[in-house]
Amino acid sequence: MVTSVPPPKTRRRMFDDASRDVDRFGLLLVVTVVSIVMLALVNLDGLDGGLAPQIWVIVTTVLVSSTLLLALRASGISQRWFRISAILVVIIVVANVINAILQAAGVATISNSIRGAPPATLVILAALAPVAVVHRLLQHRQVRTSTLLGAIAAYLLIPVAYFYAFEAVDFYGAVPFLGTAESTTTIMYFSLSTVTTLGYGDYGAASDFGRLLATSEALVGQIYLVTFVAMIVGLLAQGRSQRSDDADRDVT
Repeated sequence: MVTSVPPPKTRRRMFDDASRDVDRFGLLLVVTVVSIVMLALVNLDGLDGGLAPQIWVIVTTVLVSSTLLLALRASGISQRWFRISAILVVIIVVANVINAILQAAGVATISNSIRGAPPATLVILAALAPVAVVHRLLQHRQVRTSTLLGAIAAYLLIPVAYFYAFEAVDFYGAVPFLGTAESTTTIMYFSLSTVTTLGYGDYGAASDFGRLLATSEALVGQIYLVTFVAMIVGLLAQGRSQRSDDADRDVT
Protein backbone atom coordinates (compact mmCIF):
# COMPACT_ATOMS: atom_id res chain seq x y z
CA MET A 1 0.00 0.00 0.00
CA VAL A 2 1.33 3.39 -0.98
CA THR A 3 1.17 5.98 1.75
CA SER A 4 0.92 9.61 0.84
CA VAL A 5 3.30 12.07 2.41
CA PRO A 6 1.41 14.81 4.21
CA PRO A 7 2.09 18.27 2.84
CA PRO A 8 4.33 20.49 4.93
CA LYS A 9 2.58 22.73 7.35
CA THR A 10 1.93 26.18 6.01
CA ARG A 11 4.28 28.65 7.63
CA ARG A 12 2.43 31.08 9.78
CA ARG A 13 2.49 34.51 8.20
CA MET A 14 3.12 37.61 10.25
CA PHE A 15 0.53 39.58 8.29
CA ASP A 16 -2.99 38.59 7.33
CA ASP A 17 -4.35 40.88 4.63
CA ALA A 18 -7.77 39.19 4.90
CA SER A 19 -8.25 40.29 8.51
CA ARG A 20 -11.57 42.03 9.15
CA ASP A 21 -9.77 44.86 10.98
CA VAL A 22 -7.32 45.66 8.19
CA ASP A 23 -7.28 49.28 6.95
CA ARG A 24 -9.38 50.56 9.84
CA PHE A 25 -7.15 53.58 10.24
CA GLY A 26 -9.82 56.11 11.23
CA LEU A 27 -10.08 54.89 14.82
CA LEU A 28 -6.31 54.48 14.95
CA LEU A 29 -5.79 58.13 13.99
CA VAL A 30 -8.19 59.38 16.67
CA VAL A 31 -6.66 57.24 19.41
CA THR A 32 -3.13 58.18 18.31
CA VAL A 33 -3.91 61.89 18.64
CA VAL A 34 -5.40 61.34 22.11
CA SER A 35 -2.34 59.28 23.12
CA ILE A 36 0.04 62.04 22.05
CA VAL A 37 -1.98 64.60 24.02
CA MET A 38 -1.86 62.38 27.12
CA LEU A 39 1.87 61.75 26.79
CA ALA A 40 2.40 65.50 26.45
CA LEU A 41 0.38 66.27 29.59
CA VAL A 42 0.78 63.30 31.97
CA ASN A 43 4.15 62.73 33.63
CA LEU A 44 4.68 58.96 33.58
CA ASP A 45 7.17 59.26 36.44
CA GLY A 46 4.21 59.65 38.82
CA LEU A 47 6.44 61.19 41.50
CA ASP A 48 3.86 63.64 42.86
CA GLY A 49 2.50 61.13 45.37
CA GLY A 50 -1.03 60.00 45.99
CA LEU A 51 -3.32 57.80 43.95
CA ALA A 52 -4.64 60.45 41.53
CA PRO A 53 -1.37 60.95 39.57
CA GLN A 54 -0.95 57.18 39.39
CA ILE A 55 -4.44 56.74 37.96
CA TRP A 56 -3.56 59.13 35.13
CA VAL A 57 -0.34 57.19 34.54
CA ILE A 58 -2.37 53.97 34.26
CA VAL A 59 -4.91 55.59 31.92
CA THR A 60 -2.13 56.91 29.69
CA THR A 61 -0.33 53.56 29.64
CA VAL A 62 -3.55 51.74 28.72
CA LEU A 63 -4.32 54.30 26.01
CA VAL A 64 -0.87 54.19 24.43
CA SER A 65 -0.80 50.39 24.59
CA SER A 66 -4.22 50.20 22.93
CA THR A 67 -3.01 52.59 20.23
CA LEU A 68 -0.05 50.37 19.40
CA LEU A 69 -2.24 47.25 19.33
CA LEU A 70 -4.76 49.01 17.09
CA ALA A 71 -1.93 49.93 14.73
CA LEU A 72 -0.92 46.28 14.46
CA ARG A 73 -4.48 45.07 13.82
CA ALA A 74 -5.25 47.78 11.26
CA SER A 75 -2.03 46.83 9.51
CA GLY A 76 -3.20 43.23 9.20
CA ILE A 77 -0.95 41.60 11.81
CA SER A 78 -1.81 37.93 12.17
CA GLN A 79 -4.03 36.80 15.04
CA ARG A 80 -1.18 34.78 16.58
CA TRP A 81 1.23 37.71 16.79
CA PHE A 82 -1.54 40.02 17.95
CA ARG A 83 -2.38 37.69 20.85
CA ILE A 84 1.27 37.60 21.93
CA SER A 85 1.46 41.40 21.85
CA ALA A 86 -1.82 41.76 23.74
CA ILE A 87 -0.70 39.38 26.50
CA LEU A 88 2.53 41.32 26.99
CA VAL A 89 0.61 44.60 27.12
CA VAL A 90 -1.81 43.24 29.71
CA ILE A 91 1.18 42.26 31.88
CA ILE A 92 2.47 45.85 31.64
CA VAL A 93 -0.91 47.30 32.63
CA VAL A 94 -1.27 44.93 35.59
CA ALA A 95 2.24 45.86 36.75
CA ASN A 96 1.31 49.55 36.57
CA VAL A 97 -1.84 48.98 38.61
CA ILE A 98 0.10 47.10 41.29
CA ASN A 99 2.74 49.84 41.36
CA ALA A 100 0.03 52.52 41.75
CA ILE A 101 -1.58 50.67 44.66
CA LEU A 102 1.76 50.23 46.40
CA GLN A 103 2.65 53.90 46.01
CA ALA A 104 -0.77 55.02 47.24
CA ALA A 105 -0.29 52.77 50.28
CA GLY A 106 3.09 54.37 50.97
CA VAL A 107 5.11 51.31 50.06
CA ALA A 108 8.46 52.24 48.48
CA THR A 109 8.92 51.22 44.84
CA ILE A 110 11.59 52.01 42.28
CA SER A 111 9.57 54.93 40.90
CA ASN A 112 9.41 56.52 44.34
CA SER A 113 13.06 57.49 44.00
CA ILE A 114 14.12 57.26 40.36
CA ARG A 115 12.44 56.91 37.02
CA GLY A 116 11.86 53.28 36.11
CA ALA A 117 12.97 51.82 32.82
CA PRO A 118 10.38 52.09 30.03
CA PRO A 119 8.70 48.69 29.47
CA ALA A 120 10.65 46.84 26.79
CA THR A 121 7.40 45.61 25.24
CA LEU A 122 6.16 49.17 24.69
CA VAL A 123 9.52 50.22 23.26
CA ILE A 124 9.38 47.38 20.73
CA LEU A 125 5.69 47.82 19.88
CA ALA A 126 6.14 51.57 19.49
CA ALA A 127 8.96 50.97 17.01
CA LEU A 128 6.98 48.34 15.07
CA ALA A 129 3.66 50.23 14.93
CA PRO A 130 4.53 52.86 12.26
CA VAL A 131 6.50 50.26 10.29
CA ALA A 132 3.49 47.93 10.26
CA VAL A 133 1.16 50.72 9.12
CA VAL A 134 3.56 51.72 6.34
CA HIS A 135 3.85 48.07 5.28
CA ARG A 136 0.07 47.95 4.87
CA LEU A 137 -0.17 51.29 3.06
CA LEU A 138 2.36 50.09 0.49
CA GLN A 139 -0.14 47.39 -0.47
CA HIS A 140 -2.70 50.01 -1.55
CA ARG A 141 -3.05 50.40 -5.29
CA GLN A 142 -5.40 53.37 -5.19
CA VAL A 143 -5.95 56.26 -2.81
CA ARG A 144 -8.86 55.69 -0.49
CA THR A 145 -9.93 57.47 2.68
CA SER A 146 -8.19 54.75 4.68
CA THR A 147 -4.98 55.50 2.77
CA LEU A 148 -4.96 59.13 3.86
CA LEU A 149 -5.97 58.34 7.45
CA GLY A 150 -3.33 55.62 7.67
CA ALA A 151 -0.62 57.89 6.28
CA ILE A 152 -1.38 60.56 8.89
CA ALA A 153 -1.58 57.99 11.70
CA ALA A 154 1.78 56.48 10.72
CA TYR A 155 3.42 59.91 10.77
CA LEU A 156 2.03 60.65 14.26
CA LEU A 157 3.22 57.27 15.51
CA ILE A 158 6.83 58.24 14.70
CA PRO A 159 7.22 60.70 17.63
CA VAL A 160 5.57 58.13 19.94
CA ALA A 161 8.15 55.54 18.88
CA TYR A 162 11.02 57.96 19.43
CA PHE A 163 9.57 59.03 22.78
CA TYR A 164 10.08 55.50 24.09
CA ALA A 165 13.51 55.31 22.47
CA PHE A 166 14.50 58.57 24.18
CA GLU A 167 13.12 57.23 27.47
CA ALA A 168 15.28 54.13 27.13
CA VAL A 169 18.39 56.25 26.48
CA ASP A 170 17.47 58.47 29.42
CA PHE A 171 17.32 55.47 31.76
CA TYR A 172 20.26 53.43 30.52
CA GLY A 173 22.58 56.25 29.43
CA ALA A 174 25.48 57.55 31.49
CA VAL A 175 23.81 60.99 31.55
CA PRO A 176 20.12 61.95 31.26
CA PHE A 177 18.93 62.17 27.67
CA LEU A 178 18.41 65.95 27.84
CA GLY A 179 21.41 66.57 30.09
CA THR A 180 19.34 67.01 33.26
CA ALA A 181 16.51 64.98 34.75
CA GLU A 182 13.31 66.02 32.97
CA SER A 183 9.72 64.79 33.09
CA THR A 184 8.38 62.43 30.47
CA THR A 185 6.13 65.24 29.22
CA THR A 186 9.26 67.23 28.35
CA ILE A 187 10.70 64.29 26.42
CA MET A 188 7.42 63.96 24.49
CA TYR A 189 7.57 67.68 23.73
CA PHE A 190 11.15 67.27 22.49
CA SER A 191 10.11 64.34 20.27
CA LEU A 192 7.27 66.32 18.70
CA SER A 193 9.42 69.38 18.07
CA THR A 194 12.15 67.18 16.59
CA VAL A 195 9.99 65.22 14.14
CA THR A 196 8.53 68.50 12.86
CA THR A 197 12.07 70.04 12.69
CA LEU A 198 10.90 73.10 14.62
CA GLY A 199 14.13 73.32 16.61
CA TYR A 200 13.08 75.70 19.39
CA GLY A 201 16.51 75.33 20.99
CA ASP A 202 15.24 75.05 24.57
CA TYR A 203 16.20 71.38 24.88
CA GLY A 204 18.82 69.22 23.23
CA ALA A 205 20.20 65.71 23.51
CA ALA A 206 23.27 65.54 25.75
CA SER A 207 25.14 62.44 24.55
CA ASP A 208 26.49 61.62 21.11
CA PHE A 209 24.13 58.67 20.76
CA GLY A 210 21.23 60.83 21.91
CA ARG A 211 22.05 63.44 19.27
CA LEU A 212 22.26 60.73 16.61
CA LEU A 213 18.86 59.39 17.68
CA ALA A 214 17.30 62.87 17.65
CA THR A 215 18.63 63.76 14.21
CA SER A 216 17.49 60.39 12.89
CA GLU A 217 13.94 61.24 14.00
CA ALA A 218 14.06 64.50 12.07
CA LEU A 219 15.37 62.67 8.99
CA VAL A 220 12.81 59.87 9.25
CA GLY A 221 9.98 62.39 9.61
CA GLN A 222 11.03 64.39 6.57
CA ILE A 223 11.78 61.36 4.40
CA TYR A 224 8.40 59.91 5.34
CA LEU A 225 6.56 63.07 4.34
CA VAL A 226 8.38 63.37 1.00
CA THR A 227 7.98 59.66 0.18
CA PHE A 228 4.32 59.33 1.05
CA VAL A 229 3.26 62.60 -0.50
CA ALA A 230 4.91 61.39 -3.72
CA MET A 231 3.24 57.98 -3.40
CA ILE A 232 -0.22 59.42 -2.84
CA VAL A 233 0.17 61.90 -5.69
CA GLY A 234 1.34 59.05 -7.94
CA LEU A 235 -1.61 56.85 -6.99
CA LEU A 236 -4.02 59.73 -7.57
CA ALA A 237 -2.54 60.39 -11.01
CA GLN A 238 -2.67 56.68 -11.86
CA GLY A 239 -6.30 56.42 -10.79
CA ARG A 240 -7.25 59.52 -12.76
CA SER A 241 -5.50 58.18 -15.85
CA GLN A 242 -7.24 54.82 -15.51
CA ARG A 243 -10.65 56.45 -15.15
CA SER A 244 -9.95 58.56 -18.23
CA ASP A 245 -9.00 55.45 -20.23
CA ASP A 246 -12.15 53.66 -19.04
CA ALA A 247 -14.26 56.64 -20.10
CA ASP A 248 -12.64 56.69 -23.54
CA ARG A 249 -13.36 52.97 -24.00
CA ASP A 250 -16.99 53.50 -22.99
CA VAL A 251 -17.35 56.26 -25.59
CA THR A 252 -15.92 54.11 -28.36
